[in-house]
Amino acid sequence: MSWRDAILPGKPGKKLQEAWDAMSGDTRAAFLPHLLGDTSAEYLSDWLERSGTPVSASTIRTYRRSLPAEGSV
Repeated sequence: MSWRDAILPGKPGKKLQEAWDAMSGDTRAAFLPHLLGDTSAEYLSDWLERSGTPVSASTIRTYRRSLPAEGSV
């Protein structure tokens, strides 16, 4: 499965899920590594707002904290 077809891992909040659902496959593929990586939540929030699907930086940070730590069982 490619990132284009991926679902968001964990339990994203309503706003983040709505933004994800509004993205095309190519946009998802470009966005997901940043969401799960080290790109600042403020930058991603700004990018989403400019794309027409506002999500706050605090929502992104909360989502990231809710994900299991890499390597944990």
